[in-house]
Amino acid sequence: MALDFTTLAVAYLIGVGFLLLGYVAAGPVWVERHSIQIAGPGRPRRVSGFWGEWVLFTGCAAVAATVRAFTDVAIVRDMLAPNWFAALAVFLIMIGVVLLYSGSVVSAARKEGHDAVYCRRLRNAYTPYAFYAAILFAGGIMVLALLAVEFAHDQRAFDTQAQIVRQSVDAAVAAARSPGDAMEAARRGLTYLEDAVGEIAVSQNILQDQMNPVFIFAAVIFAVNILIVLSPIRQAFMQGAVDATHVTTGIAIAGILIAGFMSYFMSYAQVIQDTLARMEAAHPSAELGAWDLSQRYNQMVVELNRSKNLLGFAQAIGGEGSGLALFAAAIQFTVDRIPSKEERKAEA
Repeated sequence: MALDFTTLAVAYLIGVGFLLLGYVAAGPVWVERHSIQIAGPGRPRRVSGFWGEWVLFTGCAAVAATVRAFTDVAIVRDMLAPNWFAALAVFLIMIGVVLLYSGSVVSAARKEGHDAVYCRRLRNAYTPYAFYAAILFAGGIMVLALLAVEFAHDQRAFDTQAQIVRQSVDAAVAAARSPGDAMEAARRGLTYLEDAVGEIAVSQNILQDQMNPVFIFAAVIFAVNILIVLSPIRQAFMQGAVDATHVTTGIAIAGILIAGFMSYFMSYAQVIQDTLARMEAAHPSAELGAWDLSQRYNQMVVELNRSKNLLGFAQAIGGEGSGLALFAAAIQFTVDRIPSKEERKAEA
């Protein structure tokens, strides 16, 4: 983990350096386009948009570091090193995309009637800015990939645990059908079923670990959005870029959550349904007159049926991550409902 955090820190410092170079090269050009206005006595003060982008970049770095802290998959060892060529290709593509975009911006500025000095500054600014933007967007892709790889890693752990559950149920059926004392066989079968139910509880913990990074990711994203909404740094960005960031973030989170529900329908619910169907063969016979065995068996059936539905699944994956995500989402929802100063003036 130390190697990953060191790598993230180095990438962060390099990104900040390129961002600063971009604003220095732009000079007054980006002051005009991306400055932050802070209200005060007299005229509003203008602050370089660098500080707004720096705060956003720092927030994104915090997202990456926080997600990594909650994953078992290593960024450098498990993702970048085995796939270094693909990672490099993504980074270079990001640089190319930003440079192409910068060309369109310079061309638009020229059509708007800006002089050659203005256009040259704008073009020079986007050269280092392209590397900063590539680090930013490639980092975002890396975080999403990390979540996906961690999800698959935990899915394999869940599948392994599901096999242990099946083995316990098979042992219960074999014990219940063993020759000899029927009462003793029923008790031994029920004991193995208790083990199976306990192993299902372990599988629920694995599901919680599987979804926890997703919830943590969402919570930090909500926190960054709240910071942008409540502070003047939102003025540093074009509205289209802000909207696109929100949309892509929403799509990414929705995609991972959909994967979670796929895990429910294709794994979790199937394991419980399979357990319920197979444990029927170990049902203690009423002819034994052992009401306590029948009672415990029926309790296990009820518990498993409750766990099988979506509400049970939601309870299984609920943890500290889901609580943070819900709390942050509620705050962001409330903040978004608060009218801005311009909206209040318009209403007045």
